[in-house]
Amino acid sequence: MVCLMAALMLFGTACDTVAPVDESRLVVEGYLTSGGPLSTVQVRRTVSPNGPYDPARAAVDDATVELFIGGSTISFAPDSKEKGTYRPGSTGETMVAAGQSFSFRAAWRGTVAEASGIVPPTVKLGEVDVTVPDEPISAVLLDSLVLSDSIATGLYTGYIYPIEVAISWNDTTVQGWSPESSWIRAQIRPFSAFSSPVIDLFLRSDEIFREAEQMTIDGKRRWTGLYAVGVRNEDDPLPLHRVRISIIRSSSDYARFAASKDAPERREPVTNLSGAVGIFAAIAVDSVDVYVEPDGSSSIASHPREVVR
Repeated sequence: MVCLMAALMLFGTACDTVAPVDESRLVVEGYLTSGGPLSTVQVRRTVSPNGPYDPARAAVDDATVELFIGGSTISFAPDSKEKGTYRPGSTGETMVAAGQSFSFRAAWRGTVAEASGIVPPTVKLGEVDVTVPDEPISAVLLDSLVLSDSIATGLYTGYIYPIEVAISWNDTTVQGWSPESSWIRAQIRPFSAFSSPVIDLFLRSDEIFREAEQMTIDGKRRWTGLYAVGVRNEDDPLPLHRVRISIIRSSSDYARFAASKDAPERREPVTNLSGAVGIFAAIAVDSVDVYVEPDGSSSIASHPREVVR
């Protein structure tokens, strides 16, 4: 799981200040997974970009972190081995249940970060259909970027297998959860980076959308995505590879955060926290690993339970 990058831009201090002023902002990242146990929370602070990024300096180990859920208050304590990581205290067999409301609070040096929401219904992948073409198609691949006195792009003509993946999942609701406010993130990730990032821009391997707008057949929602596997020559067979297919159900809080993480015009993603940047949200997740054979057949390899961020 990838933690939120904490090295965000810090504005300069006023010139008439004698002592340095710490203008750090809290950076929080945490998730509640429907049907799963409580997980860790990352708490960091912004640091100056004028120098190398130091994770130890960015880590916050003296915050008060609390979660209110299911009528209980759960305190999180800093991990002695992982700076900036907070683990839930004595929770017994506490599990996150669909439909529960929650409130999160992190306090640090006069700053209070807060978020609240409702845990979504669990999500379960159903059918996974992989369709592979008989032969690759011509495409322009980005081989490398060479920077010298003159910029060369390293473009060459190659071939790709555009592979279609159709999935379905359960259309479930619980009390307190509005289907109209439910968002889905569907993602396809090959374990080997065969295709160019340029080509990936024209495919549909990671999409965020309102769940209610997706087609329903036999009580199940459906989505079709597309990824590519690149080869050098027109007669090269499809390489054997593994791909992870994931689906995340969430509210608009996570959807806005995920959609804005890589937006080039933004310095930081859209946060749902008051008093801090980052994310604390409830999600439901399911994923499968699929082996795709050179002959186009596929088989499920495993069922990992991992948040794709």
